[in-house]
Amino acid sequence: MLKLKYKWYLLIILPMTALSCKSKITAQQPSTLIALVDTVKPDWYRENYGQVVMIDDDLVVKKNDSYLIDLPLRIVPDSTYVFFLSARIPVELFKKSNEFYPDLQHFVLIVPDWKFYDEIAKEASKQGMCIEPATTNFYYSIKKEDGAVRVDSIRRSGDDNAGFDFVKPALPKNMLTVYRKESYGSVCCPRDPKWDMIDKDNSFLHDFEQTNHLIVTRGRYVQMEGKEGEKSIYYTLPGLSSVQRLDFLANKYVQWTSAKDNHETPILSQLFAPQIVPMVTEGFNKMKEQR
Repeated sequence: MLKLKYKWYLLIILPMTALSCKSKITAQQPSTLIALVDTVKPDWYRENYGQVVMIDDDLVVKKNDSYLIDLPLRIVPDSTYVFFLSARIPVELFKKSNEFYPDLQHFVLIVPDWKFYDEIAKEASKQGMCIEPATTNFYYSIKKEDGAVRVDSIRRSGDDNAGFDFVKPALPKNMLTVYRKESYGSVCCPRDPKWDMIDKDNSFLHDFEQTNHLIVTRGRYVQMEGKEGEKSIYYTLPGLSSVQRLDFLANKYVQWTSAKDNHETPILSQLFAPQIVPMVTEGFNKMKEQR
């Protein structure tokens, strides 16, 4: 476990101070920029968070309005995960994207109040002084429940903030890092409409590989899941850079969603993240590599 003292970490990552300062203020801030905080604490809020996963710029790539957080995690059912977001990814993507750790049902997202910090930095530059603002964060509880996403939030500042212990997730052995999973239902009784797109799917993969000079079907596994043809396909995308992975995921998302939703316009901006899943090596539902 990587334990960090959050207060000092935040002072390092926040670009708060002007390059040249005539004076320095640490005990107070301009009255127009006082950080107002929420006083009622919801039941999901904790005074201390352990196992906090840091999402920083080194893990994130962007294309257009979509992002990939290239950090594989194993999602344990009925567990709540805690993320600290130091990269500037729009919070709305965490609320609406089904591609952010798809099996994750509940997580807490801690986000610095960048608007408040930017206002402090602007005021400091204007007045020619250095200001160390009170550490101010938003805490979001994001839960997928009954087909809907329920979001609650609280804002804390200064000593009212929670304490954090950060952890660097490990990669377990004999597991697959899956960037995309596609599942097909029965071929009959009733027939899953996704079977009608198989030929188009194969054409898409061929065209994408030829155009981009990549092999995205290497490390692709198929798992049978039922007696009526039910199956899942797992893309592990070995050998690709994070940028190349995002390019494939964004294009595959549009292709898959358009076909599945009868060519309705999909939501183009998405947030992707890979999951770690057990490798099934025997039995009817054995995972078999398919290229």
